[in-house]
Parts: sequence; structure tokens; C-alpha cells
Amino acid sequence: CWLAKVRLDNALGHFARTSPAITVRLHYRPFMIDPHTKPDGELYADYHRRRWGGDGWTAPMKRMGRAEGAPYANWKIWPNTHHASRLLLEAGRHGLGDAVIGRLYRACYEEGENVSRKEVVAAVAREAGVPNGDEYVLSGKGTDELAAELANAATSGGRRVRAAPTFELRAGASPALAFSGARETDEWLSLLHEAAEAAKPSAGA
Repeated sequence: CWLAKVRLDNALGHFARTSPAITVRLHYRPFMIDPHTKPDGELYADYHRRRWGGDGWTAPMKRMGRAEGAPYANWKIWPNTHHASRLLLEAGRHGLGDAVIGRLYRACYEEGENVSRKEVVAAVAREAGVPNGDEYVLSGKGTDELAAELANAATSGGRRVRAAPTFELRAGASPALAFSGARETDEWLSLLHEAAEAAKPSAGA
């Protein structure tokens, strides 16, 4: 998810320079890869050994990340994202979902923080400027809302979300395009330009 976000950010930066008249809005929804992760998270090596027998699957991702701005330089914990997801929902109400998720990813993968912990997530809320976000996180509010979101995780077309990251791209009245996986930056640029074209009014409209 971290590499996917960095690639999307890189594409959006380029798109903003080449298509400054077009506004792109991002909206995030929570998804838990492994809801059975221990509440305080698990040590990186222990979790990977327990679930997959090792962390070999991360090597290509880390190699690509080092070249693209997501090196995974200090990934110590496989987190339980319950509190992070509660914050993400609250941040979205203030238009700060993108800032929060970027900060959470950096804290987890580059700074060695355990984003399973309320105190760490509350600090992210303060840094991202979520109004009263730290109090919200520490209070435990939003648990029922999160449970409902996770139980009903689906695209607008009704497809169940079963992997992270999953994206849904909408442009104007065109049908939404849903897909999973960390697309390359160039692929994102092509998708964004295609969406921009699709959103243009038809001739004579």
C-alpha cells in the first residue's frame, strides 16, 4: 500500500503540472488485510515467519520502493490497523484522509513506529492537523462505524474488496473503474489522462 501511494502521488504531481485545470479528489476507505493480527501488532519477522514462513515476498517490493521513494527502510512491526482505520474515517470528514494515510505509512514503514498503538496514531492525528483527532483516537470512538465499513467493503459496482490496495477511479458521469494492485506511475498517468478525456463534455452538449 505504501508503494502504491507513492506511485499515485508521483503520478498526481506530474498530472497536476500537465493538466492544471483538472481537480483530482482522493477519498480513502478502510480495509484490514489481516483482522486477526494481535491488537498491539506483531514483530515483522515473527509475523512473516508465522504466516508465510518468511518475508521473501517483500524483497521485490522493497527493491522497487527504494528506486521510487518508498524504501521500507525501518519496517519493524506488522500492525493491527484498527486505530489507524478509525482515524482515517474521522480524517476523511475533514478532507485530511490523504495527509493521514501518508503519515501513517511513513511512520510504520520508514520510521519504525508501531501504528497499532493509540498513542502513535493520536500523534499522527496531531501532525496531520485533524481537529481534535488525537482525542478522538484516544477515546475509542468510531469502533462501530469502522466495523460496519469493514463488513460492507465493496466498490460502487458491488464487488467485494478482498485485497489492498484496491482503487476506484471516477470521472464525471463515466462508469467507475475498479482495480487492485500497485500500478506503475506511468500506468496511473495513462489512467488519469483517459479519465480526464472521458469527463469532457461531448461535442455539442
